[in-house]
Amino acid sequence: MKPTLATTTLFTFALCAFRVPVIEAQIMTATVPMIEVAGKEIVKVSLNGTGPYDFILDTGANVTLVIPSLLQRLGIAAGKPVTIVTTLGESQYQRAIAEKIAVAGLTIEHLEINTLDGGELGPLKRRIQGVLGENFLKYFDLLIDNDQQTLTLDRTPSRADTLTGERLEFSRFGSFHDAPTPDRIAIQLKAPSYLQKPLLFLVDSGTNTAALYPAPGGLAVRAMQSPQHGHMSDLDQSRDCQVQKTSLEIGSSTFRGLQLVACEGLTRNKVDTDGLLPTRLFHRFYISHSGGYVIADPLSSEKPREER
Repeated sequence: MKPTLATTTLFTFALCAFRVPVIEAQIMTATVPMIEVAGKEIVKVSLNGTGPYDFILDTGANVTLVIPSLLQRLGIAAGKPVTIVTTLGESQYQRAIAEKIAVAGLTIEHLEINTLDGGELGPLKRRIQGVLGENFLKYFDLLIDNDQQTLTLDRTPSRADTLTGERLEFSRFGSFHDAPTPDRIAIQLKAPSYLQKPLLFLVDSGTNTAALYPAPGGLAVRAMQSPQHGHMSDLDQSRDCQVQKTSLEIGSSTFRGLQLVACEGLTRNKVDTDGLLPTRLFHRFYISHSGGYVIADPLSSEKPREER
């Protein structure tokens, strides 16, 4: 058994002094389809009034990325190189400003973007034009419906009134080398098979498998020794991993039979959280950026309409 585990989780070392993004006053909510391609959820994104283009939906990326060829076609000039750290290492990218980025008419102006080399997308390079990250998504409350394959973006917190479920507070920052990493959605959970203390996992729509980043040489590394092997792919790199079925305690709920991996060289001192929690593990996943909480598998509190 050799499962393939993919992630596009990104975070940066530093931020540059660009203009503050502007929220354009338009429609308040929209529901758009998500299309699964090679294990990634794809949504349509407009850039500077053109498109729409296929972007990977990635709550685990704190920046939005666009391939250089699209930037060149639109006449968007890239700036100086900047170092970006992914779960598998460091790479050099360039920053730019998009005058408008929109999903179904929901628009953010003057948004910082980074370049994304198409060669890093592997089999998706002929289709994908970018990655839609948290510096765009944080301006909306999100309902990711994996059963219906839809994404709902809402400028208002009103959708929370139609959902029930345990509200789990999230941290907006990770931590790397004792420095905060911004625009993160990190919640506390427990993996009792490995550690009893709470761990900080990144809520990530850009991966399909839960991952553990244990302390170097810790007991969790030895606990993950397993006859099942796989590999995790991130952009153009991959690592060998140990794979096990386990349970995760998220709030007052226990989710059993989940696939959890620990990969060679990926320990807590090299990333900004203790692990990754894919949104794809759930039927639906609600992220309230306005309220600072998430709901795993929320239920609808709306009463069914009477038949006429």
